[in-house]
Amino acid sequence: MPPGGFSNLRRAIRRQGGKRQRRISAILRTFSHTRREEPTIGELSQAFDARAFGAFFILFGGLNLVPLPPPASFFIGLPLMFFTFQLAIGRRRLWLPNFIGRMRLSPDRIALVMTKIGPMLRRIERLARHRYWLEPERLLLPILGWYSFVMATIVAIPFPLTNLIPGISVALVGVAISTRDGLWLAAALVTGLIGIVVLGGFYGAAAFAVLQLF
Repeated sequence: MPPGGFSNLRRAIRRQGGKRQRRISAILRTFSHTRREEPTIGELSQAFDARAFGAFFILFGGLNLVPLPPPASFFIGLPLMFFTFQLAIGRRRLWLPNFIGRMRLSPDRIALVMTKIGPMLRRIERLARHRYWLEPERLLLPILGWYSFVMATIVAIPFPLTNLIPGISVALVGVAISTRDGLWLAAALVTGLIGIVVLGGFYGAAAFAVLQLF
């Protein structure tokens, strides 16, 4: 369906009384401010519904913007690898084993993430829309899953500076697949490429310096 047709369909649904989907930023804000108990990952998944892949890419990718000691990136990267791998192997809906679904996230941690990415995410959501999306989607989404899995693996490496740019790239992929926006997808891929070049240059120079000592 062309972008204009998709927009017309959404307007028609709203005129017929259909509910407009809540933005992912609004859902995250709800879980960070209005709940007394720590939400589980399963509860978040139910709230995100069909957009769970994109939402968790945004949440766990955005966690990399929060200053944390290097080992923390490993514990962010592992669940991100789990989510991205499912998209890579062709799953259309996120599956959570019970022990992961029962894991709790601190509302304070979610609020901290929203402090970092909330204003930017809300601006992106206002700008994002269905456009320039490549078809067939059944081939595109697994490719994006494998790309995001590689980025998540880099995030999980517990070295300084390895997690920031790949995490941002995965978060932008989450925005793209949630809204079917090809422009934000292009931004995600460019960000990831820049991250690989920067990290490759940084650690290549560091390795060269170490070798010079011997």
